[in-house]
Amino acid sequence: MLGLNSRNSSKPPSTDGFRRATPPKQPTGKKSGGQPGHTGKSRPLIDESLVDEIIDVDPSTCGICKTSLDEAPRLDAEVRQVTEPPPAKPVVKQYKLYRKRCPKCGGLSRGKLPHGTPTGSFGPRVQALAALLSSQFSLSRRDVAELMFASFGIRMSVGSVQTCCESVSTAIASTHEGLIQTLRAAPVVHADETSFGQCEHKRMWAWAGCTATTEAFLIRPGRGQAQAQELLGKTFDGVIVRDRWRPYESIKGAQSQLCWAHLRRHFQSMIDFGGHSAERGRSLMDVSNQIFHHWHVFRDGWIDRARLQEAIRPLSNRMDACLDLVGNLEAGHHKKFAGMARDLLRQWSSLWVFTTTDGVEPTNNAAEQAVRKLVLWRKSSFGANSDAGCCFVERIISVVGTAKRRGIDALEWLTGAVQSQIAGMPTNPLFA
Repeated sequence: MLGLNSRNSSKPPSTDGFRRATPPKQPTGKKSGGQPGHTGKSRPLIDESLVDEIIDVDPSTCGICKTSLDEAPRLDAEVRQVTEPPPAKPVVKQYKLYRKRCPKCGGLSRGKLPHGTPTGSFGPRVQALAALLSSQFSLSRRDVAELMFASFGIRMSVGSVQTCCESVSTAIASTHEGLIQTLRAAPVVHADETSFGQCEHKRMWAWAGCTATTEAFLIRPGRGQAQAQELLGKTFDGVIVRDRWRPYESIKGAQSQLCWAHLRRHFQSMIDFGGHSAERGRSLMDVSNQIFHHWHVFRDGWIDRARLQEAIRPLSNRMDACLDLVGNLEAGHHKKFAGMARDLLRQWSSLWVFTTTDGVEPTNNAAEQAVRKLVLWRKSSFGANSDAGCCFVERIISVVGTAKRRGIDALEWLTGAVQSQIAGMPTNPLFA
């Protein structure tokens, strides 16, 4: 256990502590930063039609002999652009709801807010921005309130920020359900799960599924078959790219592609253990190195799929023989490694789906990167304190992640979603 780190187990890099999981690189003697010959990058200029003010600046005298240049013709111009945010002043609408007495019956009636007007103190854009700052930008409720006042002059209490988040959560509930359905209909899904702290004395787990255009998350008090099926359905016709966690196997009809990045950590653990296990671990690691080499060559378009399968066939035979030796408890092997080898042989076909199916990759990096947002949320706020809070997290992270993948302005879309909610209209179908 003391020898485990992020390179030979499922432990995250943040748990490595002061011990480096990888040896430090040898100093090269070069200065830090861009090296000579490095192509520099600069901020592109804004189109002149979008510039608010153009100021022409002429030199008054020659920089060499001090002669006046008032009559000299202009030559080329060096363009410099300076950007400033506009002065922030909130737009406040005040509604005076007058009361009148009926001349016939003497009853009193008061005016009603126009249709589509928020009943609270803040409009759709403020609500959307508060939710976005609380999620994508990982600000606490108090930080959101302070930023709103510092940047826009909008005074909000911590409770008001929470109310805005709850309003947005309600507005995007149907969209979140739609994203789950989209995930279940996808041909290839990357799936992963991670712990999400405590909620009302229950240990919560965040489940993530993603495709090239969709991200969807669920936060549930469990890490079993029921939660896996709630994310992807009891039946699934596509391929699930995943680690070796068994609850995914309960989904009927699904193919699986095991993540080779996870397998490499098992192989590294064998190498670190020493003895015969190290010898077999190095052999398995060498096989994985060659597999990734051929995959990268295929991915970059240098060989076709038939050539990829031809190159990997002898490697799979070599790996099969090595796992068979480890699984049979060859002298010197730890029972953990033997169990791992037998499990890989049991799921042998799930190691090679990426060689035959378009859109399938050999690693689950996409889901690992997607679920990282919830890991950071857990580390900064220890999860959520209520079921409603868990619903807000899974909904807003799903919408924001999908918006980024589809090139949609999340703030504009969330503003429209809140407006639709207030007006009693269906949410914008961009996320269908």
